[in-house]
Amino acid sequence: MIARSRSHLVSLLEGHIRRIPADGTGEARRNGDSVPVKTYLLEGRGPVPPKSGEHPGALVTLAEMAADPVLRGMYATRVHPAEDPDLATIEIAHDGGRAFVYVDWADPRHWLLHTCAVSRLADRFVSNLAAARRGVGRAALPGEFLENAAALGSTVAMTLGHERRDFEPGADRRSSEFVKARVWGTQADSLLSLVRVPGAFAEGIALATVQVKHQPEYGDDSEFCLDDLRWDGRIITRGNSFQAHLELTAALQGCYARQVQRVESLHAVRMNGRDGILHGRSLTLHPTRPIRHLERFCSMVFSSANPFLLWGLPVVRGPDSVSVAAVDLNFGQGLAFEFTPEFVRLFLPWETSGGAVVRFYTNLQHHLDPRVRLLDQDKREVFQL
Repeated sequence: MIARSRSHLVSLLEGHIRRIPADGTGEARRNGDSVPVKTYLLEGRGPVPPKSGEHPGALVTLAEMAADPVLRGMYATRVHPAEDPDLATIEIAHDGGRAFVYVDWADPRHWLLHTCAVSRLADRFVSNLAAARRGVGRAALPGEFLENAAALGSTVAMTLGHERRDFEPGADRRSSEFVKARVWGTQADSLLSLVRVPGAFAEGIALATVQVKHQPEYGDDSEFCLDDLRWDGRIITRGNSFQAHLELTAALQGCYARQVQRVESLHAVRMNGRDGILHGRSLTLHPTRPIRHLERFCSMVFSSANPFLLWGLPVVRGPDSVSVAAVDLNFGQGLAFEFTPEFVRLFLPWETSGGAVVRFYTNLQHHLDPRVRLLDQDKREVFQL
């Protein structure tokens, strides 16, 4: 159903998680018919403010994305503006049915997309929608962000997982070793401190999902949402209060936006054209043990494939040194890297989104080393949550 306004959207989606049909009859759906609401966090604009008159606005940008020929080859789409100027509905016709994605750009740079579509359709559509526009990409949430979000309610469950890519010479690109664990209960969060003890797992294990029960700031004790907060920027909500979900999502969105802005304000670099000197502060990633087969590692990371979605040509500078001028394919923006077995130095151009740094760091947590650290030039943790 098309959302006429923000209040109408809240009513629609709260009816969904309460299992109240859209016809307003009040008859609850059967358990097997319920589909939880999914919310996706996207970054919808780069860090450099557009010049006056050059930026078409979020609605025009969204309409151009929905009309992308590649996307339209998979789905028939139509954008319906709402009465609120920062809200629209994308209507999707697919496989003889219809689905709706509600796009909220109250924060013009960090968008929220809500949908009741089944996960397979929703995940694929949102990823393809983001890929349809340079400068728009899906967010990724490091373990630190998820831990911080868990403090906004009571932790009901968490998923720990690590898919370590095999960078041995001759290994298949799909080769990996993985471990996953799902823990439920009111003491679920206490497990995280245990798995971080050195030696608890040979390769370590990353925080992939936290399930948080949150109650709205204003409401009775019976109102709540039960949200799965995932490292890939997807949030799945159940419960009976969509308002509680919006509060939790807004807090997570605000945390992400602040950290991206912090990375950009403190660590963006630029070349001074007059003296040719690079100005700015680099970032350094420190794995807990040396990166083996450095050339093989770089060739796989910068192959443009998932999960890193980076493209570049690694240049060997020495036996233990590789540099890469890369392009982040999510945003279509540049990054520069210097790799050694002991550390990775990263240079963020001033026009590139800090979200590219967050996503690269998050992917390293899940596919190389869950205990990797992101430090500034003074050896301090970059994320201040």
